[in-house]
Amino acid sequence: MSFVRALIVLHRAYRHFPLRARVHILIRSLTCPFVRVVKYVPRGARLLDIGAGHGVFSVLARERGARPFTVDPDARKRPMIIGYEDCIRGKFDAVSIIDVLYKIPIAEWDALLDRVRTRLEPGGVLIIKEQDPTARIRQSINRLQERLASLLHLTLGESFSYEAPAEFAARLRKHGFAGVEVKRVDFGYPHPHIVYVATAPAESR
Repeated sequence: MSFVRALIVLHRAYRHFPLRARVHILIRSLTCPFVRVVKYVPRGARLLDIGAGHGVFSVLARERGARPFTVDPDARKRPMIIGYEDCIRGKFDAVSIIDVLYKIPIAEWDALLDRVRTRLEPGGVLIIKEQDPTARIRQSINRLQERLASLLHLTLGESFSYEAPAEFAARLRKHGFAGVEVKRVDFGYPHPHIVYVATAPAESR
């Protein structure tokens, strides 16, 4: 999917949303490499998008043939399900967590990753998109934008939690995920975008 095609798809999906929401969605679309991340969702996959916000990632995943289910605690963003990941039952071929972990205290990450692992089918794919805190100049730009978003009440949560890529990859392996890939997807963007792609154990623990 090209960037232009993605914008057309998003315009079609959100053209009836309030202006404030459409501006937020447009800014997210221009500053986040969704197109570079969505390609890791297997075609035809049953996808659970945790902390989906307005559902931009899921809209693009659906365009590529996935069957997304979105969950977010912010009712203003009209997710499919309002709440947290425990509000939906069943297992999924893929789980995505796009720019969500930084709003959750690091002390709560391990419990979340354990829960996510149980929601994946054996061999299912976990896709996490975050920022690289070791890229200090770019990260300062990101923090400024996120503080502005918090001041404007565009996002929930007050935490700003980040972990170096090598440490977070090790954390994923500790939770039983295999084939952990760490990929930079920030070329041409002002923010230090990084994506983690990992595979759930072939057999559940």
